[in-house]
Amino acid sequence: MKIMRKLFLLPLITIFFSCGGNEGDEMSQVEIDSAMAVANYNPIILERNGIKLVEFTDFPPFSDVSTEITTQNQSFKMGINKIEFKTEFLNLGQKTVEEKIHNSRLNEAGQYLGVLEPNGALSKVIQKGFEVDVSVGDNYYFCYLSRSYNLSLKNSHSSFLFKINADPSGCYSETNLSDTVVALLQPRGSYSSNLQEKILFDFYLKNVKIGSNGNYLLVNIDNSEFKLTKWASFWIKGLKTGKHTIEIDLKDKEGKSIKNLMPTQLTQTIELEEVVLFDE
Repeated sequence: MKIMRKLFLLPLITIFFSCGGNEGDEMSQVEIDSAMAVANYNPIILERNGIKLVEFTDFPPFSDVSTEITTQNQSFKMGINKIEFKTEFLNLGQKTVEEKIHNSRLNEAGQYLGVLEPNGALSKVIQKGFEVDVSVGDNYYFCYLSRSYNLSLKNSHSSFLFKINADPSGCYSETNLSDTVVALLQPRGSYSSNLQEKILFDFYLKNVKIGSNGNYLLVNIDNSEFKLTKWASFWIKGLKTGKHTIEIDLKDKEGKSIKNLMPTQLTQTIELEEVVLFDE
C-alpha cells in the first residue's frame, strides 16, 4: 500500500494571529504552539489499486459538544417508548456553518443525533426525543452527534450507549455501558459521478481505541485493504461508476477481530451513478 504525506496550507494560523483584540489579550505560548501544530499538520493519505483515502482535517473540532440520555429514571414498557436526551453546544436541526465548503453530502434537516440499533437502519433525529420499539430481550441503542454534512463528532461526550431489557415481567434500562461499539457511518446510499459531491468515509468507536502500537481498523474497499491507526474521517477518491462494497473490521495488535456490539453495522454497499445530462 502506498502511503503519502501532503502539506495543506490552512487558513487557521491566519485566524489566530490576524484577528484584533483588546490590549493585553495576548496569546499564550501554549496557544501559539497549538495553532502552529494544526497549521503544519500533514494529513494522512493512503493509496492502493487506484483508490485513495485522504484524511479530512479542515473542520472545527467542537470539542465542548456533549449529549446524554435524560430518561435514566423513566419506566419502560413493551412496544413503543419515547427516549429523551439533551445536548450542549450543538443545536440540532441547524446548518453547520461551514457545510457547503466541503462539497460533501448534506443532511437537509441540519445537525442531528444519529441512532443505531444492532440490526436497524440509521435514524437521524433533530428533536429532543425519539421513539423506539422495545421487544423481548436486550434492546441496544447507540447514539452520536453529527454535523449537517454527516461528519460525526468524535470526543468522549458526543455519544451515548444504553439498553432496555424487556421480558413479560417488566422492563429496565442501563446507561453508560462499557460494551465496544464499532460502526461504519458513511458512506451510504447512491452518489452521482457527474457532480462535485465528495464521498465521505466516517466510522465511530465507542469504549475502544486504536493506535500505532495497539488496536487498528482494517478498511476494505472493493477488496483493497487499508490499515488505520487513527480515529479520523477520510475522503474516498478514485471510485468508478458502479457498486462498491466498504467493510471495516476492528483488530487487536495480533490481527484478531475484536468482538463488537453491532456486527451488522460494519458493511455498506454504495452506488456511484453516472447521470446522463442530455439524450440524443
